[in-house]
Amino acid sequence: MKKDVVYTMRMSSRVRDSLKLAAQKERRTVASLLDKIISDYLEAAGFLKDSTAGEEKRRFSRKKVPLPAETILRQGSEVVAFASVILDISPGGVLVTHPKPAQMRFSSIGELPEFEINFNPPSAARKISLKCDGRHIRDTGNEIQIGAAFTDASEDDVAALETYLMN
Repeated sequence: MKKDVVYTMRMSSRVRDSLKLAAQKERRTVASLLDKIISDYLEAAGFLKDSTAGEEKRRFSRKKVPLPAETILRQGSEVVAFASVILDISPGGVLVTHPKPAQMRFSSIGELPEFEINFNPPSAARKISLKCDGRHIRDTGNEIQIGAAFTDASEDDVAALETYLMN
């Protein structure tokens, strides 16, 4: 949805500080969080009729798949592998989930780590290994979901991913 109007409002510092914390946890700006809160409310109340909810805003369309994977994460000087599941994937990035209690150690505040995701798509001749830059994290209660963009992928891995996504 095009954002073409600026709206200014006053609020208590307590609410503002809480919004900042919530936005950090969701890996959003305060403006983006407020837009989402207001849009969700208006849609649920029936005021927002021509909602673009569910409309793809990303550069690449995503393929929704439950695909077993392995997340490789550096924790200090240690390299640790975690079982994970890819929920959706595109040429630009991935949404991966880790069941709780995963032994992953990162906070929703501060920068998300870079990691590597390894997976073997059905009917693929080999494993695909892609470096990822974490963009957002969400704790759903029983799992941790991480959205990430791919970085520094080899030509072979990009070709293998594109072939998988076309099927």
